[in-house]
Amino acid sequence: MGKIKMKLTLLLVLAAVLAGGFYYLKNGSMQDVSKALSQTISSEEKHYTIIQYKITKVDGTEYHGISDNGTKIIFDEKNLNQDLSDIQKGDKVKAYFSKENRIDGLIKVVKVAD
Repeated sequence: MGKIKMKLTLLLVLAAVLAGGFYYLKNGSMQDVSKALSQTISSEEKHYTIIQYKITKVDGTEYHGISDNGTKIIFDEKNLNQDLSDIQKGDKVKAYFSKENRIDGLIKVVKVAD
């Protein structure tokens, strides 16, 4: 009789641990995902200076843009080693500049969804 009580107690404890783990994963993980996402975005901002531009002209692989404050940019797809063929005149893009090494300048360009 003593072994059966001990096995039942162990089974109940394991079931409670399993239920607690399931409850944590069900309710806690969604908050953790949004926190991790915001940490990823903020870590990008730590390493890059990010400026948004509107593309005003596309000339072959050369792209011209202007920011909200009037700053202009010209960049070439060849220099970025990036496929920018989906970027058209009128599109908004985010330009990532290195904070550590300003000599290299522009690191990457990402199209912004409207």
